Amino acid sequence: MPQQPAGNGAAGSMDGMGQTVQQIYVPGDRIGAVIGRRGETINEIRRVTSARVDIQDSAPGAQERLVVITGAYEQVRTAYGMIKDKVDTARPSGRPNMGHM
Repeated sequence: MPQQPAGNGAAGSMDGMGQTVQQIYVPGDRIGAVIGRRGETINEIRRVTSARVDIQDSAPGAQERLVVITGAYEQVRTAYGMIKDKVDTARPSGRPNMGHM
């Protein structure tokens, strides 16, 4: 299945059933912001968007985790935006960046 670059380490395609598949590589030190405490953040993304969001196990020595989003185009687009926002605002420890106090 051909992959089309979508920017920021992401690739997307359509499967044979008309569903959109989007792949995003998330830095390992920021995946915690996507998953959240006890999976709360990733479950919220799944609930809000109705997209299937799978976080692949990392290969030994890998610096990134592969996140695969599957669903209707709008579901995938919304989930991608939510994940990207979490990654962009996370500190390397995986906690949201709240700025300096």
